[in-house]
Amino acid sequence: MQAMEHDRVSAEDFLEWILNQEGRFELVDGYVIEMMAGAKQGHNVVVSNIVSSLGPQSKAGGCRTTSSDTAVQTLASTIRYPDIVVDCGPPDPDAMVAESPTLVVEVSSPGTSSVDTTDKLDEYREHPAVRLIMFVEPSSVLVKLYRRDSEGAWWSEKYDDLANVIHMPEIGASLELSEIYDTLMPRNRPRLHVIEEINGRKPR
Repeated sequence: MQAMEHDRVSAEDFLEWILNQEGRFELVDGYVIEMMAGAKQGHNVVVSNIVSSLGPQSKAGGCRTTSSDTAVQTLASTIRYPDIVVDCGPPDPDAMVAESPTLVVEVSSPGTSSVDTTDKLDEYREHPAVRLIMFVEPSSVLVKLYRRDSEGAWWSEKYDDLANVIHMPEIGASLELSEIYDTLMPRNRPRLHVIEEINGRKPR
């Protein structure tokens, strides 16, 4: 990511400006940030797999599933472009910003993980319409989901087995990890094992 050298701009000016740009950009606190171009195949396959699975399911409930080019305005002068957005707001073919981004998904890429799981996570949690925030690691089997309950509290869930199923009644959909990683060969994350004995003795 690289900050463009210019004065701060408004969200409205940014959305008008970006219509004629070819690269990937986000607006952060009024400053235009150029995002890393290109992505590894694993990243793109994961995005495609999730969209293919969630699209038909969420559509039944009146939601739309899009990738990359749907903006989420997290703050007055900050606009993000998640890898996937499920927008359950009223349909508007001319809209440039998701009206009700119920689910946002970020698929990790080199150099983006720290920003995704810190700044973006905080921003998405503050958006009144966001109820599900998903982070996916494409090279190993790991999905982290943050879910907002009816009281407004956030809870985290971790999925690290291809047999896991993520149920999301908020968008009327379920997502199997085997679907997310279909056609890929992700690594299994190492699991912790409790050592019962060392040299015939239990550790203190």
